[in-house]
Amino acid sequence: MPAADLVDSGHPDSDAPDGRTRAEPMAPDERRTMIAEQAVPLFLEYGSALTTRQLAEHLGIAEGTIFRAFGDKESLVRAVVETFFAQGRARLADGLVDPSLPLEEKVAKLVHGTRTWTQQMMRMFSLVPREDIHSLFAGPHEDAYRSAVAAVFAPDADKLTIDVGRMAAIMRMAGMAAGVARFDQHAGFTDDELVGFILYGIAGRPRGRD
Repeated sequence: MPAADLVDSGHPDSDAPDGRTRAEPMAPDERRTMIAEQAVPLFLEYGSALTTRQLAEHLGIAEGTIFRAFGDKESLVRAVVETFFAQGRARLADGLVDPSLPLEEKVAKLVHGTRTWTQQMMRMFSLVPREDIHSLFAGPHEDAYRSAVAAVFAPDADKLTIDVGRMAAIMRMAGMAAGVARFDQHAGFTDDELVGFILYGIAGRPRGRD
């Protein structure tokens, strides 16, 4: 739904910008959902420095519309973080990577996706109190992640040296490696280095492979 459709036409400070057609009023829950969804990429980019005024300008709505929907910025941020994790769970349900792809291509896609997700997740965690992190991260969706990764590698089970159910833990390691460079600039890994390590360890590729 376009951002213009978020306009709350029932209040005088939410008049549509010049030249824009006023949208029909939205139900409160629907308005909250749409604002939170469209705010996710902005908070990923700017973090806590993003202001409600900047968000309102980006959405083309009045700042007061945001406060009527959420009450305060803290409630908005919490809704945005929860939306981010809900979107992640939806991607799990849709399947992470095509299981029919070649093994090396699947590993490469998962490494890149996991590293990106981990970086985004850490940015979202920085927006909420530390005591709230566990409730956002733990829970049934952890089992969903393991199942989703296992489904990706199920066709390759006879080629792997570990059970497919453990592949989610390997991918988690790849995600954590994305943050190593923050502590040691010489210790960062590229995606290709991680893919090679996951597939072949440190003893080299099998004979006949480049």
